[in-house]
Amino acid sequence: MADSTLDTGQKYIKEIFYPERFYNIPEYQRPYVWGPDQVTVMCEDIASAFAHGKNREYFLGCMIWNAKIDQNGGNPYAYNDILDGQQRFITLYLLHGVIRDLSTNSSVKDLVTKRLQQVGNDLENIPERNRLKFTVRHDDKFFQQFVLTEKGTLQNAQLRIISDGNGEATSVRNMATALLSIHDWWASKLQEHTSEENYQKFIYDFFLYLGNKVLVLYLATSDNLDDAYNLFTVLNSRGLQLQSSDILRAQNLRVIKDEEARKKYAAKWDEYQSAIESPYKSFDEFLWAMIFILVKFTSGELSGISKAYNYIYDRKLLSKGEPTFDFMGKYVKHLDAVFNSNYQSEEAGCLYENLNYILSNTFGNQYIMVLMHYRECFGEVNILEFLIKIDNLFSVAWITVSFNLNTRIFFMLRKMDEIRERVKDKQLASLEFLQDNVLRYDYQDEKANTLINIDKFFTLLNEEKWGSFSGTRINKTRYLLLKLDLLTGNLNNKLQFNKSHASVEHILPQKPNAPAWNIAEELHQEWLHRLGNIVLVDMKKNASLSNSSFLDKRHKYSTYIEGRANTNHVFINNQQWDIDAIQKNHIRVVNLLKDYWRWSKAG
Repeated sequence: MADSTLDTGQKYIKEIFYPERFYNIPEYQRPYVWGPDQVTVMCEDIASAFAHGKNREYFLGCMIWNAKIDQNGGNPYAYNDILDGQQRFITLYLLHGVIRDLSTNSSVKDLVTKRLQQVGNDLENIPERNRLKFTVRHDDKFFQQFVLTEKGTLQNAQLRIISDGNGEATSVRNMATALLSIHDWWASKLQEHTSEENYQKFIYDFFLYLGNKVLVLYLATSDNLDDAYNLFTVLNSRGLQLQSSDILRAQNLRVIKDEEARKKYAAKWDEYQSAIESPYKSFDEFLWAMIFILVKFTSGELSGISKAYNYIYDRKLLSKGEPTFDFMGKYVKHLDAVFNSNYQSEEAGCLYENLNYILSNTFGNQYIMVLMHYRECFGEVNILEFLIKIDNLFSVAWITVSFNLNTRIFFMLRKMDEIRERVKDKQLASLEFLQDNVLRYDYQDEKANTLINIDKFFTLLNEEKWGSFSGTRINKTRYLLLKLDLLTGNLNNKLQFNKSHASVEHILPQKPNAPAWNIAEELHQEWLHRLGNIVLVDMKKNASLSNSSFLDKRHKYSTYIEGRANTNHVFINNQQWDIDAIQKNHIRVVNLLKDYWRWSKAG
């Protein structure tokens, strides 16, 4: 029976790096996720404590370890799995590597080398061994090249490529960013010192203080996997230090007893997290989508991710361990296919890609779970037709604020499952689903409000002051203007949009000056924010252009509207901009949108 004794105490940083001490980031840990702010704050806090007194101790936090013995090979050694505190721990290692590469002091360089790596000695049967290892990630390779190798942290160009590269693992990308951030912090310290000599003295004194006055509290459990998982899960769920996805990952790895399988699935989870990017803001958001797909309703029992998955496991909707990992992996592949598969056709052009683009950039990610589950049930058969229908339904419900859209989503998910179970041919099954009442605007359930009022939507198109929207509401205006670009332009052209470099512009300005604009106040108030007077321009708002004449605006905006088909139409087809022009354009754009929703009408 494993010893369950807990060892507690405090250690200075130099003691953490003593020759007999080694560490490992186990497979159930999350990736390194600290960003520039957290890295810089840690460095600055240590420097600030040092500035207040070189004998003043600084508490870095608490770390939790699981003590183990590596019996592999002919040279067993003790090491600690890091259960908690790995973000600070890894940052300490990165900071040491930077100090080594910036310092000109040979004693500092030698000591950092000894702290980071045990130097091999064949005569004394001492193997070369890194003081920190990673069980399942690509981090070992990164550490070897950029941290353990002298001058490795100075490879600025390569680090920046890794930091900016979406193809890299999350942990590797964030460590590269952290090294760049630590160098930036030290560069700021160089500016504070009047000479290289003073700067080198500061590096020396900072390193001396780091090793001898910075301390951590630690809690270590003996080599007991169950104790380790329990401690990891309980302390982090109470301390709210981890995302729910990290705890879920640990709980599912715990039931996989085969070590190689556990490592494989831990690595897969890292791959899943790296693959989940926009439009999901976090992996936890993706896990919520999986909850909705599995449960198909919300209640108090699903008030958090941990509670929701306990509910799922208790009701045998999914099993812990490998089935959970496989289920997540399946939908990660669906997500990738939803955004990266080529559904272009001669008739529809880039319609699928463009609708997806508009929704993900304005509406959000709520529609994606339905699209992923459609692909799970029916493959890619008729998937463009389905996207058109959910674009119709979701956009009208969202813009008219008809009801909580989740209710309709749950009905769709249930209907997909029912038809898939009953009709095995995917072509026939998808056609039956696409013709089902659940995809109609007027679908009404006896127990829930699911009716979508298309007439209210058409009225809003005509009467709403879309140009006055701000905050998150402006996404509704952006959605409509992007849809106008789609309907006005060539279906084979891919839409582009960047919120930080594009703006909703009023052609008739909010504060018109005569003689450039000669318009009655009453008419100005009536038509200023209507759909016929606003366009998308691919440039940030420019106050100096706001009161310019229409012809001046047309000239100055000419290089910023190449990808904006609707904006181009307005400026090319009008020589002046008065109330008559605004009203004619308003009728044009409203009819375009009405015709689209009638032509592609759901149901």
